[in-house]
Amino acid sequence: MAATLGFSVPELLDDVFALYTAPNSATQKVVFKNRYQADAIFEDPLFRVHTAADREAQFASLPALFSRIEIERAQDAANATVQPVPPIAAAQDAIPQSMSNVPLVRIDVPNTQIYYLPKVMGYGPKIEVPGVTRLTVERDTGKVVKHQDVWNMTGEHLPGVLPLLGSVAAFIYAKVKGPLGKGVSLGLRGMNQVGLLK
Repeated sequence: MAATLGFSVPELLDDVFALYTAPNSATQKVVFKNRYQADAIFEDPLFRVHTAADREAQFASLPALFSRIEIERAQDAANATVQPVPPIAAAQDAIPQSMSNVPLVRIDVPNTQIYYLPKVMGYGPKIEVPGVTRLTVERDTGKVVKHQDVWNMTGEHLPGVLPLLGSVAAFIYAKVKGPLGKGVSLGLRGMNQVGLLK
């Protein structure tokens, strides 16, 4: 399968995982411009976003909410699986309509995402999220059309650390979680627009 791809899987994965660890949104915007289709979807157990603005806000929030993020994965992509995506599977997976006639592949990358929360009174808790990052990409260009994080734990377990951070973190979580039913991260986009996420 690798011989038929028009892109380097290890290079793509390095860029995609840099979204999590980037120190600022400017770095992330370069990755989105070079590696993602304009209408690419991002989805995890907490959010599903459909627009470039929402996707950028989703990742721009990371440096604002966490002091550090680490990704544990095989660096040579040896543990990544690559398989073709038949058109029926693409439709079932809600791939953007603009990609309906484009050959796609799915790349599954087992990883653990480690989120370090800001220190409060000398204590800096961390959240370890084991799971799989699933990328649906154009076979010939390597452009991401869907980026999905599938966690081996539910999103409901993550707020358990909020009491350690106090009412500020609870307020942020409430603002972010509020629009989940609408399917977009309006809270994060609003925070980004007023300059809270840089």
